[in-house]
Amino acid sequence: MKNTIRILAATFLAIAVSGCAEKEAAPVPDPIPATTARMTPELIEELDTVIDSLAQAHNLPGVAIGIWIPGEEDYLRTFGVANLETGEPREFDDQFRIASVTKTFTATVLLTLVDEELVSTSDPLSLYLPDFPGGDGITIRNLLRMRSGLVDYAGAGLLSDWYSNPFKYYPMDSLIAVIASNSADFTEPGVQTVYCNANYTLLAKIAETVTGQSFGELLEERVFHPLGMTSTVFPDPDDHLLAGSNRSYSWDLTEESFVDMTELNTSCANAGGAIVSCMSDLEVYARALYQGTLLNPETQQHRLETEVFEGAPEFMQYGEGIVRFGEFWGHNGTIFGFSTEMYYLPQENAVMVVNVNRLDLDDASQSSGIFGIVSRMVFPEYVSW
Repeated sequence: MKNTIRILAATFLAIAVSGCAEKEAAPVPDPIPATTARMTPELIEELDTVIDSLAQAHNLPGVAIGIWIPGEEDYLRTFGVANLETGEPREFDDQFRIASVTKTFTATVLLTLVDEELVSTSDPLSLYLPDFPGGDGITIRNLLRMRSGLVDYAGAGLLSDWYSNPFKYYPMDSLIAVIASNSADFTEPGVQTVYCNANYTLLAKIAETVTGQSFGELLEERVFHPLGMTSTVFPDPDDHLLAGSNRSYSWDLTEESFVDMTELNTSCANAGGAIVSCMSDLEVYARALYQGTLLNPETQQHRLETEVFEGAPEFMQYGEGIVRFGEFWGHNGTIFGFSTEMYYLPQENAVMVVNVNRLDLDDASQSSGIFGIVSRMVFPEYVSW
């Protein structure tokens, strides 16, 4: 959650060397003609071996991976267990916390409000939070695009506190107060693209202020229900459980054993990381996210305008709640106990989702490495890392 993009870059570089009516979708490029299928029996067998080996080598309790390519056999696999205590195997559509993939949903909600002319991306933050320091110079577009100049509230100290007190409640207004208290360290808006959870907490506050609805209601009415995502929820802060048998784990360096982090108050992550979903729902959503199913075409076009992250390689860019990772579009996320990748490849109309039920206090993604290796195996002509 804290440093998702920085760790994602480091991981890949190391490996490489109210209900909304559907809108007209953005065009999907025609797949490049192939003389043979990608998902050959030989590749499938190799993927099984490689992913299983990675899971064992990196001590991953359980892994789920889905690759959907139109006209080809779906690759839907699980490795390891859902529950270390019982040994129960992981099921493909077990629910899990998607962490910062939530940001794509939050941006989608805001952009539906833009389409309804309830807000504008050029609106200053001060229009909604008049007392927020520097709010006259920070726009909604800056917040969406990680270019606000704000300082993140989710630093090492807060994450350590949350890790030690997983049921602690962090009210949104108190988090906003923490963000505001760091105003002396803000930088000029619109200059650098720097990953910051604070942006999305403020976006949720704007959405609630404009509509008078809770953010959970907005997500359900504007994204989950229109797309038929029946296993996706934005949990109440006091709803600490996950449906089903899937558990999540963090490695305790002191005890040299796993700690069960399944029961968690996600108010600290809020609109930047609290959503619970499953593999099949994310496959549907990944396409809708890139294609702009819920947005007007012009709004979607602006969404996909990306800029390079400060200090990152050229292939890592951010739009309006969406990561461009070379030719892949989506997001990744880390939250105690779970690491997730969700990416769409327009040239093949293909989706890949990876979830690992492990994320430690260091916030280092356990799923990015798998995505990097597998994407290179399946789509070598589109991989630049």
